Amino acid sequence: MTEALTPTLEDLREVPEAAWLWDGARARIVWANAPGIAYFSGQSLFDLIDRPFDFTEPGVARVGTLARGLRRGQVEQVLLHFPSAGSTAPISARCMVHALPDGRPGVLVVANTDAASAPGVAPADILNAFDLLPTAAVLIGRDGAILHLNAAALLLLGAGQRVNLGGLLGDDAAAEDVMTRIAAAGMVSLVRGMAVRIGRRDIRLTARRLGAASPDGAHALLLLDDITERRALEQTAASQTSGASPKLSATETEAFDQLGRVLKQGIPAKAPTTTIEVPAVPRRKPPHMPEIIRGPIDKLAEAVIIAKDGLLLYANPAALQFLGFSSVEDLINDPPLWDRFGQLGQSLPATEIVTANGATVCAAVQMTIIPWLGGPARQFVLKPVERDKLDAVALQIVPVVSNSNEPEPPPASIMATPAAIAEAPVATHTAEIITLPQRASQPEADEELRAILDTAADGIITLDAQAQIHTFSAGAEAIFGYRIADVAGKPFADLLAPESRKVLRDYLAALQGPGLASVFNDGREVTAVVSQGGTVPLFLTLGKLQAPKSQAAFCAVVRDITQWKKTEMELREAKEVAEATSRQKSEFLARISHELRTPLNAIMGFSEVMRLQRFGEIGNEKYRGYVNDIHASGGHLLSLINDLLDLSKVEAGKLELNFTSVNLGEVADHAIKMMQEQATAARVVLRKTIPANLPNVVADLRSMRQIMLNLLSNAVKFTDPGGQVIVSMQMTPGGQLKLRVKDSGIGMNAEQLRDALEPFRRVVTQGRDTPGTGLGLPLTKALAEANRTQFDMSSEPRKGTLVEITFPTTRVLAE
Repeated sequence: MTEALTPTLEDLREVPEAAWLWDGARARIVWANAPGIAYFSGQSLFDLIDRPFDFTEPGVARVGTLARGLRRGQVEQVLLHFPSAGSTAPISARCMVHALPDGRPGVLVVANTDAASAPGVAPADILNAFDLLPTAAVLIGRDGAILHLNAAALLLLGAGQRVNLGGLLGDDAAAEDVMTRIAAAGMVSLVRGMAVRIGRRDIRLTARRLGAASPDGAHALLLLDDITERRALEQTAASQTSGASPKLSATETEAFDQLGRVLKQGIPAKAPTTTIEVPAVPRRKPPHMPEIIRGPIDKLAEAVIIAKDGLLLYANPAALQFLGFSSVEDLINDPPLWDRFGQLGQSLPATEIVTANGATVCAAVQMTIIPWLGGPARQFVLKPVERDKLDAVALQIVPVVSNSNEPEPPPASIMATPAAIAEAPVATHTAEIITLPQRASQPEADEELRAILDTAADGIITLDAQAQIHTFSAGAEAIFGYRIADVAGKPFADLLAPESRKVLRDYLAALQGPGLASVFNDGREVTAVVSQGGTVPLFLTLGKLQAPKSQAAFCAVVRDITQWKKTEMELREAKEVAEATSRQKSEFLARISHELRTPLNAIMGFSEVMRLQRFGEIGNEKYRGYVNDIHASGGHLLSLINDLLDLSKVEAGKLELNFTSVNLGEVADHAIKMMQEQATAARVVLRKTIPANLPNVVADLRSMRQIMLNLLSNAVKFTDPGGQVIVSMQMTPGGQLKLRVKDSGIGMNAEQLRDALEPFRRVVTQGRDTPGTGLGLPLTKALAEANRTQFDMSSEPRKGTLVEITFPTTRVLAE
């Protein structure tokens, strides 16, 4: 049992593995993807939802037990046997808690392999360790099929690219080339542009062939590392360097001479003139490595050492035996090996290495970059060589006098042009040729780079490992109001408000620690304290610099977002004003509607008494006609006020509904009886098609009667003489209930249909003047949605209008 991220149903919809969401307490399936539907021989999801299962069936009983015992976040690897599916063998699956539509906990079951095609993937213990990896990782079969993705890979790739390696790379030929290279070399590393969940990114793919003991079908492990930001930074830095070899200070020349002696003799170099006190490092423990990662490395015959950020991290048994160490902990805490491999950044054809007992061994060193927690690490493969081969390689260094008065730290990699090597004095040592990079003279390169950075409106600041300011661009000076001389060497946190300093500390810790913080680096909002007094809101983005020998460890980019915050505040205030205005409108409508009802009730009551001549006859015929007009007009006005009041309540969320069991057939009969006189006068036929065994629904009776009356009234009103209006109801295969009102009236085009559903908008039809207020259909739609139903309306000119109200399965009562 382990804990992992729970995939969403959308993630599982397109995967090749079968997946089901079970209601364990009721032994029912409430959701399944296409392979899950096919596993139970279904044609659609409704076949599984309607299907009853026996509580005593082994797989169903196991799911019921998991529903009672699983906790949220836990993943259980189980074998489930469903004889009712026609399967004789159990399936291996991962089970986890997932919420059901009604909020109760259900069990999400995801098969580890496709029951029809995949013979099997990694066993449960390997998959548990694999899912815990913070690096995006994928298991690939021998045919290039993707068998399994861990949680980090799901977050990076999403659910749409998980079929085979060709689909992942977007190129079948490239996938075939990668599989061929894996078979030949055992390990492949390449960089490709890929479409992932967060957009188009540069991804470093490192594929390693698994050993013979790996599970059948799991042929290779593929690690994916997002290097977009790092690559962009490298390209930017490379674009600024061109021309002649760099000038080195006397201190740098002495440092490179010391490096040559180190490579030749394998002993610590003499310290340069300027020394730095380094505190003692406490004894470290080897980092935890999952078996699926450590196993293939341990089985290699070659000695392998892994280092990162100046520290040794791991060594396989062959390296322990070759270097004479009894444990990994002793090897990674050996200071001479720190000096040799902690800072070493290149391969060596041959070199001497001091072992644990003080002896020396000769080895060729091959260095490769590999993905690791929190960023790339370096892997060194040591191969024994004969001692006489050490004299076959010469170390050549070009000592050039620097034009700069300030010494610089040596660059991470040192290269030179052939012409420069020929002209410079050559110092011969028994080690590799190390040369200097081609670039312009140091002052020109620095001035060019500084001019480029100073043109940016954003502030660009580099920080050392302690978050102290190293460089300060002109944009940063304009934002903070300080010159570089005022802030150099001071903590960057001093420029921030107290509440933002913790944000900075947490940001730096996230970049230095394990996890995906460097991949999903979305920046932070902070507040700066400027020299002029007061504060300025900033958006801060930090990045870790991949240059171990540079004094700068981080690059910070700050942007003044004062105007953006001002716009945000104005939008928020405008939104609040609009909401307040809407509330006032709704309150006014509700209040004025109540105020108008009181005199209207009196008018309606007195006109009714006069119309019925309760206290004596009205002698004049015209007066009797006027009384009828008063009563009819009052009734129309009262209906309008009721509609206004209901609409305002719906908008304000204060409409009180009494949900009970409602028979829609009786509601339709009541509405047809009320509208029959009006339909007869308009010579429109009212018909109904309602099944006798139609189940009741959960709804508000009063609002459903009003919905039905409004729909019939509109249908009769816009249907020509001789036409008809049909009310029908039916159950769908998915268990939903649909109420339809169809007329053969004049219909509407798309623009008129939009207007008809907007409050206070009347649809004007050429050659037809129909009285109305524009509230009927908007109120009907609002009342339908308040009853938790779906309202759909379609219409075509001269073909009539169809209104569908769909009650979901949760609102349909069982028989």
